[in-house]
Amino acid sequence: MKKLLVPLDGSQVAEKALPIAISLARSFNAELCLVTVAGGKSGDLINDDSELYLEEVASSLRESGFASCFHVGTGSAAHSIVRVAESQQVDLIVMTTRGRSGLARGLMGSVTDAVMSESAVPVYVVRSDNAPQVSAEFSLDAGVIVPLDGSELAETAVEEAISLSQSSLSPLYLLRVVGVNAGQEQRDLASAYLDRLSEQLAKRKILAIPEMMTGDAGDSIIRAMSRRPGSVVVLTTRGAGGLTRWVRGSVADSLVLHAPGPVVVVSPKQQALLGSVIH
Repeated sequence: MKKLLVPLDGSQVAEKALPIAISLARSFNAELCLVTVAGGKSGDLINDDSELYLEEVASSLRESGFASCFHVGTGSAAHSIVRVAESQQVDLIVMTTRGRSGLARGLMGSVTDAVMSESAVPVYVVRSDNAPQVSAEFSLDAGVIVPLDGSELAETAVEEAISLSQSSLSPLYLLRVVGVNAGQEQRDLASAYLDRLSEQLAKRKILAIPEMMTGDAGDSIIRAMSRRPGSVVVLTTRGAGGLTRWVRGSVADSLVLHAPGPVVVVSPKQQALLGSVIH
């Protein structure tokens, strides 16, 4: 990873993404790019204030030895963030789930949700109330977990997980969750699926550790993360059956509200770009 983008709005809540982005930048020797959006609503940063604010943050980063840049957008916050991410060719957007504008909880926050929907760049999402703990526990060797549901769409997250895993020299885990009422045949199929996928990756000299769990999908993913403090989950916004409740629903809500670590979301646009790369 060569360049990370951190959206800021002048609030302490949004700035909680900075320590995490700094840890990532230090590990990858990456440049930190900052973006804010100058708005016209009461309480928003105006253009001059935006430039001054970002210049101060960027200067502080440069004094700490990090390459940094900043950009001030206008109009829709999500559109501006996405435009900057694409024009600057960033590798990852790092942001919290709640900023000064008082976004709704979890991934349902309007700006975060819109960025995930529109961006072709993966989004590293951290709960603002959990950001200090995530930053303190940051460890690249904790592992990258990819929840899979057997669909080709869900597998597009594997490539992003591989990139993160290889960049950080951390273990890669392929997680499949089956329901408590699943029969033996379903369990055997799930196990065979994980073995088949890990064998395909092994042919590419990629070590992927298959792991099967039983229970609710969201709870199981959280348990898998809790067993590996500092780990990160990489998943798509789509799963089996197309647009499901895989991310925009109970699973993602549960993850964002209760996950002990960050969640990297592969957006629909990125899925379209990746296609069926695994197959």
